[in-house]
Amino acid sequence: MEQSTQPDATNTKVSLEQKIQDLNIEQQNTKEEEVKLAADYTSGSEDEGEDNKRYIEISVPKSEIIYKLKPQVIGDSGIKFYNAQDLAYYDRLLKEPLFTLWVLTANVKKLNYVNKRIWEAGWRNNIQVRLLETAKFDLIVSQEGVADLLYDGKPIKAPDAVLPRLGANIDYFGMAVVRQLEKLNILVLNSIESIDISKDKLYTLQELGAHSLPFPKTMIARFPIDLDSIEREFSYPIILKKSSGSQGKGVMLVQNRESLNDISEMIDTTKPLIFQEYISVSRGRDLRVFVIGGKVIGGMMRVAKKGFKANFSQGGYVKPVKLSAAVEWLAIESSKLCKLDIAGVDILIDQDTYKICEINSSPGFQGFELATSIDVPEKMFDFIKLRLGLWRKTQQPSTPRHMVTIPIQAEHLLVNIPKGSNDVEQSPRTPNEHVEKK
Repeated sequence: MEQSTQPDATNTKVSLEQKIQDLNIEQQNTKEEEVKLAADYTSGSEDEGEDNKRYIEISVPKSEIIYKLKPQVIGDSGIKFYNAQDLAYYDRLLKEPLFTLWVLTANVKKLNYVNKRIWEAGWRNNIQVRLLETAKFDLIVSQEGVADLLYDGKPIKAPDAVLPRLGANIDYFGMAVVRQLEKLNILVLNSIESIDISKDKLYTLQELGAHSLPFPKTMIARFPIDLDSIEREFSYPIILKKSSGSQGKGVMLVQNRESLNDISEMIDTTKPLIFQEYISVSRGRDLRVFVIGGKVIGGMMRVAKKGFKANFSQGGYVKPVKLSAAVEWLAIESSKLCKLDIAGVDILIDQDTYKICEINSSPGFQGFELATSIDVPEKMFDFIKLRLGLWRKTQQPSTPRHMVTIPIQAEHLLVNIPKGSNDVEQSPRTPNEHVEKK
């Protein structure tokens, strides 16, 4: 049975660079038998969102076809995605991986595009990706520390790095799991602090506002809603949002007072609402800028086929865009203020300036890869390798913990036991004297 341990940074005999060189040599010397399969080929189009989709033939390892592959080739660079329908495909283990990465998700039985793509890219790079469900963890904390970590009721060996993919709807327990992993001195991208900021839309804007970055005027409201106050600050139409959410869910466009009054009677009155200035110039379109490790890896424009929501997950289409140095700076600075290592920054286009709409700690990238042909997991792994190299160099050998004990005052040891109790009456003891029940 595996024991729960932290990554041993000081006893690493083989450098990450050497492992990569050895892997390249091994891949050249070993060639697995392959078979041909038809794959969906999809590339982004600027034509009213019509995807240029056709079938092409690709080679896949013969041993993997038993997992019911539905392969796709994405973008002009030909990103391969095997898309196994048998999820046992994503439980496989490498013999000697470069490092182990946990991807935390809400449901391992419903893996999405991002989870599958990260796993497959990891497998091709000899990186062990494990897709784990936060609800299956048991967390144990004691005076000795937080070293105990159970998964499905069994001890599990700690990874080298963790990538939380829980989105803005991460719950209390999910936050606790991420926090415990950080306490184990494991590299976590993104950190618990950055997730806490980015999952709360108002908290995010408070951080940006403190540094005078541009974003739509915003107001948080409680129930009962003071319609007069809202109308003093905003003109219709008004954007109405939940304080936490992603993929365009929980966002409405309110056209007038009557609609606002009707909506307020139907929504959850226990949670705050966010009212935001509607940027009409940007209706149905925005920019998504992807930031990894303080660098912009690319950007796309999202365009709604109808309505005001431009999210790809809501049926919008995507196309690549060139970004000015100023727009890149805006995305990088926004991510930095929210303390995010990996971020998707959504930017609106106003008359005279760009304005930040939202910042996502678990950005989807299916549309991004389609539009830009940039392999996002590869960029993530490059950054994680860099961070692990630096991380291992800065890790210090563990030292014995000094346990704090507070001497017991004598008068606190006097206990009056009611008559008839099964416990014997305790007599005064000296501090810290051990007493056994008979």
